[in-house]
Order: sequence, then structure tokens, then C-alpha cells
Amino acid sequence: MMKILKVPAGVFQANCYILKKNRSVLIIDPGSYRKISSCLELEPEDRVEGILLTHGHFDHFGGVDKLAKEFRCPVYLAKEDVILAKNPELNSLGGYTAVLHCDTSDYPAKHLTLGDFDLEILYTPGHTEGSVCIRIENHLFTGDTLFHNSVGRTDLYGGSDHKLFQSLRLLCSLDPKLIIHPGHDEESTLEEEFMTNPYL
Repeated sequence: MMKILKVPAGVFQANCYILKKNRSVLIIDPGSYRKISSCLELEPEDRVEGILLTHGHFDHFGGVDKLAKEFRCPVYLAKEDVILAKNPELNSLGGYTAVLHCDTSDYPAKHLTLGDFDLEILYTPGHTEGSVCIRIENHLFTGDTLFHNSVGRTDLYGGSDHKLFQSLRLLCSLDPKLIIHPGHDEESTLEEEFMTNPYL
């Protein structure tokens, strides 16, 4: 059985998700090293299989460099967002910015297996060029593509209204029973978003 812990972290309280299944652990969008590290509570037999980034904005990767070094695990980020994560001038908001220093691996086309986790990678550009949603079992981690009753902004580097609405059409084709875990704020389901989200 998969366990999910949500940890809002960083200056914009981006949701980090710590997933555990048997002895395998995944970390999605760690925005702060100190807070997320204190919440991991790993057993000696546990293994961090990877760090997954839904996109390349600094508020979602602030803890990545230290976590990747500590656990010697791969970091996945769509290749289209590497330039964003590595360039502080492109990646700034409200006077804040950051740079991702560690190496990253691109997501494969559709599927990825890490330890005991089977992942489906959905490419959902719009908020950024390299935004992805990650489906694991009946859970969908949407980053800043889809929020409860809203969607991600498109006025920052790599954003596109047209591509975002194409991505939302893709999400509309998925199982409405999927549980949505967004990059900010509260959880939802696709079914609820179909009924209440004006963008869907």
C-alpha cells in the first residue's frame, strides 16, 4: 500500500509529496531541504529511489541539490525545463530565485519504474514548456498545471495559454476518479474539477 505525505515548503509553500511503498521512497517537488528532510523519517532499509520534478520553477526544487547528494538518487526533470532550472534570470518571481546545480535525467516517453513504483508520465506543457503530471496508481500529481478550481499561470518564461488548454484536454480524458495532488493548496479529484473548475 502506498503512503503519501504532503509537506508544504519554501517561500511559496509549494506542496512536496513524500511517497512510500514497501521500502521504496519517492520525493516529488521538494521546495525546501530542511523541512522536507525533517519529515522523511526513513527506516534503515528504506531507499530513496528518485526525486521527481513536475516542472522547473525554483519554489519546487529548492531542496533538490542537498537531497540528491544525501541520498545519491537520480533527479528527473523534463529536458525542456532544464534551461529554466539552471538560469536564475529566467527563474525568478517576486524577488526570489534559485539555481538547480545537480545533474538531471529526462523523463522517458510514458512510463518509468523506480523501485516498487510504476509511474505514468503525462507531458502537460503550458505553465512551463516542460511541465509534467505524474500518475501513480489512482493518484495524479499535477504540479502547477492543475489546481483545485484553478490552473497554473502562463505569463512566466515558457508559459503558453494554447499549450495549457491542450494539456487540460488531455487531463479531461483520464479517469475522473483520479485523486489530484496539486503543486499548491488542497487535494481534489478529477471528477470534482470537471464539475467546479471553470477551466475544465
